[in-house]
Formats: sequence, C-alpha cells, structure tokens
Amino acid sequence: MAANRHIVLKGPGERPVDVEYQDWWPPELAYPCLYVGKSTNIKKRFCLHIKRDCPGQLHRVLVDNKKLKPCTTSCQLRYGIEHVFRNDLDPLALNFHFVGFSYTTDFPTNGIAERFYAEDRLVGTWRPWFNIDSER
Repeated sequence: MAANRHIVLKGPGERPVDVEYQDWWPPELAYPCLYVGKSTNIKKRFCLHIKRDCPGQLHRVLVDNKKLKPCTTSCQLRYGIEHVFRNDLDPLALNFHFVGFSYTTDFPTNGIAERFYAEDRLVGTWRPWFNIDSER
C-alpha cells in the first residue's frame, strides 16, 4: 500500500510549506505515533477522531497535497489516515486493523495542568505525524 508522506500546510503569510512525514520516532517505539491529544472523556474524543458513523472517505486529498479544511476540528487521526493512504476506499478499516491507542487517567493531583504538560512532553518525544501544524 503506497503511502503519501507529504502534506502542504499554510505557513507564515499564508505561504505553502511542504512537510514530509519522516521515520523520526524514537528507537524505543516500533511504529510511528500518529497523534497525541488530551481529553477528560476518552471515549467521546476517540469517536470524534475516527468518525465511525461515516463510512468511506470523508476528506478530499488534493494532488498537490495541500491540506484542506477537515470536516470537524476533532478528526485529526481520520484526516491524517485519509491523507497518507489517499487511495484507500475504506479508511475506517485501516484504523480498526492497524491503528492502536493508549491512554492514561493517572493524574491524581492538578489534572488540568498535568494533562497539558503530558501532551506537550509526548508530542516532543514521540513526534506524532498528525500533530504537526504550521506557525502562521
């Protein structure tokens, strides 16, 4: 299955910036981390990300790889899978067969702050593909 590892984001001054999803994850990870996020309701957040009730392709991927506006502000994982595997007609099957997830709720004190810093730490360490955004 061919993977499209380029996405063109809007950069400073609305100029296009070509980003390549590289194999830059740390050696202790066997596979890339695709997305890191935080939530107080993991089930709801995961459902928003994959949009299980919407079969087929939800997003159009342009030939020039420019990122289009996603159907929601919460579906980074689904959008990313559809972008990387643009020719796959069943992105939900890809998610269900090949994408795993993990989470923690172990924030005994100061949960709001600890979730914030944990997300930033994991993004910086695991370098998830679908968390990349461009500074405008």
